Amino acid sequence: MASMHSKELISNLSDSVKREFKEQKYILSYDEFLEVFSKEPRKLIRNSAEYMLDMFKYFGVSEVKYAHNITKRHFKLFERVRGKNKPAIIGQEEAHENIYRVLEQFVRQGKVDKLVLLHGPNGSSKSSTAEALAHALEEYSKTEHGVVYKFNWIFPSDKIGYEGLGDNFSKHIGFGDESPTKNGNKSFAHLEDDEIMCKIVSEMKENPLFIMPKKERIELYKKFTENNLYAEDIPVYLEEGALGAKSKKIFDSLLVAYKGDLEKVLRHVQVERFFYSSRYRVGIASVEPQMAIDAQDRQVTMERNMQNIPPALQNIRIFEPQGELIDANRGFIEFADLLKRPLEAFKYLLTTIEKMNINLPSGIADLDMIMMASTNEKHLDAFKNSPDWPSFKGRFELVRVPYLLSAKLEQKIYEEDIKIIEKTKKIGPHSLILLAKWAVLTRLRQPDPDYYDPGLRNLIARLDPYDKQALYDGNEPSNTYTEIEKGLLKKNVEDILKESQSSVAYEGRFGASPREMKMLLYFAAQNERHDSLSAIALFDEIEKLTRDRTIYDYLQFEPRGGYHDYREFIKYIKTQYAIHFHKEFLSALNLYDELQYVKALQRYMRNVTAYIKKEKILNDITGRNEEPNENTMEEMETLMGATGNKREIRERLVAKIASWRVERPLDELNFAKVFEIELSTIAKRIYESKEEEIKKIKTAMMMHGSEDYNNMPKEIFQLCENTFDNLEKVFNYTRKNAWESLVFMNSSKK
Repeated sequence: MASMHSKELISNLSDSVKREFKEQKYILSYDEFLEVFSKEPRKLIRNSAEYMLDMFKYFGVSEVKYAHNITKRHFKLFERVRGKNKPAIIGQEEAHENIYRVLEQFVRQGKVDKLVLLHGPNGSSKSSTAEALAHALEEYSKTEHGVVYKFNWIFPSDKIGYEGLGDNFSKHIGFGDESPTKNGNKSFAHLEDDEIMCKIVSEMKENPLFIMPKKERIELYKKFTENNLYAEDIPVYLEEGALGAKSKKIFDSLLVAYKGDLEKVLRHVQVERFFYSSRYRVGIASVEPQMAIDAQDRQVTMERNMQNIPPALQNIRIFEPQGELIDANRGFIEFADLLKRPLEAFKYLLTTIEKMNINLPSGIADLDMIMMASTNEKHLDAFKNSPDWPSFKGRFELVRVPYLLSAKLEQKIYEEDIKIIEKTKKIGPHSLILLAKWAVLTRLRQPDPDYYDPGLRNLIARLDPYDKQALYDGNEPSNTYTEIEKGLLKKNVEDILKESQSSVAYEGRFGASPREMKMLLYFAAQNERHDSLSAIALFDEIEKLTRDRTIYDYLQFEPRGGYHDYREFIKYIKTQYAIHFHKEFLSALNLYDELQYVKALQRYMRNVTAYIKKEKILNDITGRNEEPNENTMEEMETLMGATGNKREIRERLVAKIASWRVERPLDELNFAKVFEIELSTIAKRIYESKEEEIKKIKTAMMMHGSEDYNNMPKEIFQLCENTFDNLEKVFNYTRKNAWESLVFMNSSKK
């Protein structure tokens, strides 16, 4: 039974594969190919740039919101998971937009004539970007929209009606044979393997249209696009495309043998759909930084497996082109860390890029591919000082790939690693965002006030790294600024981001690498002193990382205006953690219900709005319109610690809501976020009134794990246990992490 079941399974699988093979048109005769071409001519004459540009469009776009009303186009192909430990690329929308624009430029001019050089600091996603493009090509080529064809030469055996491969040339597979045969003028494309004497593949993967003479293929295109918008221009690719040396020799020999009968020559053409593959180097190749030629060829005519070629071809030398450039033809090649190679090893690229061909012993091989390379900034700086740089810069399209300047985005980079880590260890609250904040802080540059309009210079001069980071994350600057000043800063975030981009030492070039931060995550997870990957465990690892300043450039910068001060940044994230935990600890004590005070604030703002507009307000209980309740307003203002002119206080709070609505017109009004500072003040005042009670519980909880903890009065013990439970269930701490955080918070106040 099991055996029958297996046979049935294999039979069904086989039928499915055969059906897909037929539906996908994997193998076509030349006639069948022209039939496909007639229906969608543009799709089948795309060069590599058009193909990749269509690929970008195929996977779609969305918008990503950055800081304060800055939105960027996001290409969805970069969010596609490329395999285990290769997550989506985060935050490089500008770099990807620049790649897209370069492709558009190639398409407009009808040819690819530059190498796209991705440059940036180590670990900034340069290689990941190239990998994502290669992966997208693989997926796109499997779709009907991304169909792409190459061709093979087929020579049949005498089983199909020919008289074999003897010495009499007129009898060789119909060459010059005008007599009718069993096969007639049918294509050999669909012959079975045992009916084929010899199959010669074209390593260049040329477009099958190039088999047709130039004049005829152009006329055919005009015919098929008579009512098509694309008919007004003949594509450069169609007009200038040519067969490789190997296929050209075979074509010419067959044409001579058949006395100019093109129809008979085309019988030998088997059109084959192919799929891009990085693994098998089909249309995609990657060149590592090593001294090696990227294309060569070898003679194959005399090889044993070529002995069955027809005599008409045995008197010509057939060469098989090889190498990464050949493998990548009609697709994409990446030169990883290009500038690590000796200059002599890639000088040939100058003429290769300019002419998009390469000289081989057998002739010139025309190339059609997107060339991309990566390099770090140090190697690029050195290369710019080379006497050869002027020759190369006209053939390079530079695309910068910097470190991220948003902690919120930086945190997302770690998410794939976190998925692995959390299988064996819990992730503590705030750990990832604080690590991301520290990393981003090391990357920020002190702004130059002279870059800005005179009215902004004093404001920019006061901008410290912490407020700058808040702006880049789309958050509010600190209360060292007035509401008007905050509005000005938020309005000018884009200019602040652009300030250093024309500088060699641009913002995002230096600082902690995401690779290093990921390494810290794994080290913290392996730390046996902690039962979770907690912020406290990460603080330990950051301090270890920074002990030897000679290892990383950014640790050697002299602090200036609060910037480049990695030690202060460590203190800052520790303080932030203590603040966060303190708030959560107090909440876990159930002494303060934020929701209750949010509702109170909403009532307060209803009264304030009516007060400002000099309107009456509906009393929910009496159902009457009444004057705004002064007692309600004053009580809340006392809790918020607001002093001064009442009208000014109230107008300032109304302006906060107006500002939120202007900046986030599509978002629902979030009272807790708008009045975060006011709510924090309210909570602080409430806790201050219960300071002694809180201190007693905190001291008791720090005794956890000792004999004294278990022997304390039942009422205190239960309150401690309830607080620990709330920290675990509501805020996701482990019991040990909660205890460590209490000790940490207590020591940080000393």
